Amino acid sequence: MRVTNRQQVDALVSAIRNFRNEISIRSEQISSGKRVNRPSDDPSAAERISQFRNVLRTTERRLQTVNEGIGRLNFSDGVLDQAGHTFQRAKELSIQLRNDTYSADERRNAAQEVQQLILGLANIGNSQLNGRFVFAGNETQTEPFVPGSATSVASSTNSGGASISTVVATPSALKPDGYQIQFTSPTQFDILNLSTNQTVSTGNTYASGAPFSFDGVSTTISHGGAPPVAGDQFFVRVGYVYQGDNAVIDLEVGDGQTVQSNIPGSQVFAGPTTDVFQDLQNFYQALVSNDVNGIEAAIGQFDQSLAQVTNARTTIGASVNRLDTIQDSLDLLNVNTQELRSNFEDADFAKVASDLASLQVTLEASMATLTRQFETSLLNFIR
Repeated sequence: MRVTNRQQVDALVSAIRNFRNEISIRSEQISSGKRVNRPSDDPSAAERISQFRNVLRTTERRLQTVNEGIGRLNFSDGVLDQAGHTFQRAKELSIQLRNDTYSADERRNAAQEVQQLILGLANIGNSQLNGRFVFAGNETQTEPFVPGSATSVASSTNSGGASISTVVATPSALKPDGYQIQFTSPTQFDILNLSTNQTVSTGNTYASGAPFSFDGVSTTISHGGAPPVAGDQFFVRVGYVYQGDNAVIDLEVGDGQTVQSNIPGSQVFAGPTTDVFQDLQNFYQALVSNDVNGIEAAIGQFDQSLAQVTNARTTIGASVNRLDTIQDSLDLLNVNTQELRSNFEDADFAKVASDLASLQVTLEASMATLTRQFETSLLNFIR
């Protein structure tokens, strides 16, 4: 079969077009660093690359979740360590101040340190990380511990027989403070804020069973076996209540796998064994009222408080250990998937550069051949 000049030219033009297309592909591979830049480059490889990218996105999302969970748990553990020190100090004070060598005034002075322990514990319970309360359960935008309870007690040194009771009247007006009600006569009393050492009111008229209010609480003093006498003292203490919920926040760390990432305040401060704020509040009241039996009882209460905090930290530690293991697995999966994706997608620079150079040489040779073919055809036409 005879091949005409036109067929030879057409074949050369087609070959040159293919060479240029291949050169363009190799140039794009060098520029992007990828062997597959679009599905048409290698449909089978493109599908696998898409699968690897989905795995990487899921892995990265879970790694971020795990890292956030570890950070939240480690932060919680750190502040609960401070809570543990709070109860250790409170126990030291209770053991020390139960001794008969301490006077009522010395115990009342020590109550000021307990007041600071209570305020410090409230700060711990209301700890925030990235603007969210870590001990509020799911209610992370709600301050978990706020003043909301009140207790009262008569001094053990009172000569009269009056009793006292207190309820919360206006929660928004409460202050997390302790108060002393001092009778200056059988019919009059003064109120002192022991936490700030400021007088709340003086010359108040006493009537048995008649309630009176101050700083959000309503208090009633009533005759018992005998009315109060000058010098009798009563004490009121405002405490904290929990506003969060009991929710445990579970993190999704794998298909069907979750890990607890928080401890609700109801499980570490308000229960399940004891209300740790109430324990400190009872101790405070025992100190200001010179109640030796109450001081003695506080020792066992603080053992329970410390055990409750320790149990919470144990739960946190178990979650952190599990998340650390999952983090290592996700890191390894991420590395292996990246390598597999690279094998399918990334270009071999040495090979691509060699192919590109070879294609350029071939293109130049083809162009030269095409030029000579045109010249020959033109001469034949002139003749």
